[in-house]
Amino acid sequence: MNGLILVGGRSTRMGADKSQLSYHAKPQWEYLFELVSGVAPTYLSCRKEQQDLFENAPLLLDSLEVGPMGGIASAIFSQPSTPWLVVACDMPFVNQKTVDYLVAHREAHLPATVFRHPSTGFLEPLVGIWEPTSEKWLREAMAKGEFSPTKLLRKMGIQGLACPDERWLQNINTPDECDKVKTAFRTCQKSNQNGR
Repeated sequence: MNGLILVGGRSTRMGADKSQLSYHAKPQWEYLFELVSGVAPTYLSCRKEQQDLFENAPLLLDSLEVGPMGGIASAIFSQPSTPWLVVACDMPFVNQKTVDYLVAHREAHLPATVFRHPSTGFLEPLVGIWEPTSEKWLREAMAKGEFSPTKLLRKMGIQGLACPDERWLQNINTPDECDKVKTAFRTCQKSNQNGR
């Protein structure tokens, strides 16, 4: 299995590259890279013009640039016999428990293992494990110009795992959301320090 951190988004609503935001005292790409690297050799999926932003981390260029599905497809097309543990960089509540839960509950007989959102019931394609059998589905979708990974999961018949913590699936897209999450993390950190 390989790890893939999706950092290629254009961050238009945020107004700043979301991979560079710091929720855990380091850039988010670095936090997630270290987290997923504990499970599998990990790459950052980025656009060509982003290559200089990530020090010496292993990069896998998104050659398709059709949103997050392009990053996933580029990875699977490059190593089609390898499962990929995928995490998007705009999900600051993804942690060790998230990764451990996914790996422990992996449904390798299906094209993908992802969470079903507890409140909305939607499948979350950007925190999950995409299997080699997803390749043909991705190729067919790309050929038809269909670039929604959520719709593709439904087409593949994925039911999704029950998610133990809804916050794992929260993605942050605006400066206001970013500030609120940073405040929540600071409050939690202070509470933990005071509890020692």
